[in-house]
Amino acid sequence: MDTKIIILLALFLGSCHIFDADETQSVAVYFNESNVSVYEGGLGSLSLRIEPPDVLLDNTVEYYILNEEIAVVFRADRRGVVFSGRKEGSTVITASIGNAEAKAVINVFK
Repeated sequence: MDTKIIILLALFLGSCHIFDADETQSVAVYFNESNVSVYEGGLGSLSLRIEPPDVLLDNTVEYYILNEEIAVVFRADRRGVVFSGRKEGSTVITASIGNAEAKAVINVFK
């Protein structure tokens, strides 16, 4: 085989990304609001945007409320969360997928 062809083939294969198995995909998570209010006993919601959306094929979204005496998760899925206000005050809700997080403040009023 000609030496030039072997060199060109080696250069071509070396520049292909199909062999980069360790590439990590950057994920971003966003709530539609950074601060939301609800009354005691009422329901509030936050929509969630995840980029790229196909990251959900291998991962799930987890939601955490810092102080569950103030608010609790009522229902949650990959599109967002519905929460219930329990007691007057403020707390923080976090949505996480992998290492990416979104945070919002929940204010509960009487």
